[in-house]
Formats: sequence, structure tokens, C-alpha cells
Amino acid sequence: MTGATLEYFMHYRPIDGQTVEQRHAFVVEAMSKLPPPLSWEGLRIPPAPDFGEGLTAHFEVAYATPGIELVGDYIFRGRSYIPRDSASSDDRIVIEFDTKNQHLKYRSMLHQHLAGAISAFGGYLARGLYSDYSTQYHDLHRAELDKLLNDSELDLNGRNNIFSLQVVQFWDAELCQRALGYGRDEVIKRLTGKVSLVRPLMDGVYVVFNDDPDLTFEEFCAYNDRLKPVLGLQ
Repeated sequence: MTGATLEYFMHYRPIDGQTVEQRHAFVVEAMSKLPPPLSWEGLRIPPAPDFGEGLTAHFEVAYATPGIELVGDYIFRGRSYIPRDSASSDDRIVIEFDTKNQHLKYRSMLHQHLAGAISAFGGYLARGLYSDYSTQYHDLHRAELDKLLNDSELDLNGRNNIFSLQVVQFWDAELCQRALGYGRDEVIKRLTGKVSLVRPLMDGVYVVFNDDPDLTFEEFCAYNDRLKPVLGLQ
């Protein structure tokens, strides 16, 4: 049985002075320590990728478990490139799988394994996009979005903004403060009893807003419209 696609985006703010080779070595070691099905242990892991003439370096990891795809990109480090305060200047890994993959337990993926992955990656932001619901939701709120996009300092759903609540999210302490104006403990207080899971992770908060593999778009909109005001979001 085929379900929807879940694309789990993990973002990392590059650190000045940290080379791609150093970053890649850290990620490989940390991801290899994860339990199945997301562990890199025993897999053929490519070396740190080359940038060539571009500003991003791409790599892929093939999992033994059928139906899981992983791709990653590192952002160029160098004096000739000045990164923006934007998610477009992040290192990124995307893990993709079908919500009805018979080799996976969907709720375990959201509640446990994806949380472990963002912790291993050491990221500041994770967003689990269910099907094309985020795009549809944004289309419904186009007028509101257009106003936000006129703000050159706003990074939509990035380093300083939360507009749509995906089925699974991670926000670190800095992102909580910049996008919400308060810390992770307040996020937990506001969402406890209202979502499938909310808990501390690293210095931030990990939230599963909905863990139904058959989530409808109407249900996606409903929890967004109900919980954004709880968080103080527009």
C-alpha cells in the first residue's frame, strides 16, 4: 500500500573556520552511531564532496532498508563567499520515505528515529513535509505570505520565522527566541496535551504535531489554524 511522501529536512548553521571535511567527518561518525533504520554503520559513505564551480557540494547515502532516500548538501566555506542569515546558507540533509513503507513504522520514525537524526546532525531546524500540504497551505494564505515576503529581514520558515507547522519539527533555542520570542520550555508548556509529542531535545524542542500516516489536508490545516495562535504565531 502506498502512502504519502514524508520529506524530513534538517538544517545546520555552518561555523566559521570549520571545513567541509571536518563537518563531514563529524556527521558520518554521529550518523553511524544511530540505531537502524537510519544508521550509517556498515554503509558505503562517500567522502566529503567537492564543490567544483558551485556554492554547494552534494552527496547521497544509500540505505539497506528499501524505500529510504537520503541526500545532503554542504554550503561553500571561503573568504570569497559571505553567507546570508538565511536557511539558504545552511548545510542540509533530507531524508525521504513513504508513510506506508512496509519496512518502517511511521510513528516510530516520527517519535524516535527522526529525533535521533537531527540530534546526530547537530542541526538547529528540522521540518517534516507531508506530501505537498505545506505548498497548498501557503497557497491558501498567499496574501498573508506576500506581506511577510516584503520583509527583507524575514527568513520564511527558516532561521527567524515559523509560518507553517509541519507534522514533525525541531527548533533550537536560538530559533525559538528569534521566531517565537520565548524559549523551549514555554513551547512545551503551551503544546503539552495538544500534540502527539513535545519534548526537549538538545537545547531546543522536538514536536510531532500529527503522527497519522493517513493525514488529510483538511486535518493539516485544522491543526495549523488551531495551534499557531497557541504559539503566538500569525
